Amino acid sequence: MSKRRSVLEAQITAQQRKAADLMAENAWHGIVEGVEKKTMQQIAEEVGVSRRTLYEWKEKEEFGEYLNYVSDTQLSAMRMEANAAVMRLIKAGSVKALALYYQRHALLTNVTEIKDLRESDGPKRKTEDEIRQDIADLDAMMNG
Repeated sequence: MSKRRSVLEAQITAQQRKAADLMAENAWHGIVEGVEKKTMQQIAEEVGVSRRTLYEWKEKEEFGEYLNYVSDTQLSAMRMEANAAVMRLIKAGSVKALALYYQRHALLTNVTEIKDLRESDGPKRKTEDEIRQDIADLDAMMNG
């Protein structure tokens, strides 16, 4: 078990962990075979709390962090399938999939060139003597 998971688990109860695990699994319905869609009421009953309690837990930062951790872990476990899907798309001729592959492996980067034209197109900078003269002119205007 990772240190992060241990820290997150220590911040919530066993019931909250079970609820988060069920909720994260429930999100995979229709994506992963064998995952049946459950209602929040069904999850609440399985955990032994009210549906309202589940919604209250979802608002708590610690519960949300653990739920996100579980979800991220499940997503990471799907990386192999995602990579295989990208390769299938590349073999089918998808230019976008090919670009994604190259970007993922830092073989293709987007470069934006910005050219600063302010020096050549901007106003001419005054010399110190010109600035002194401007100050003297302003002084003369102010003091009569």
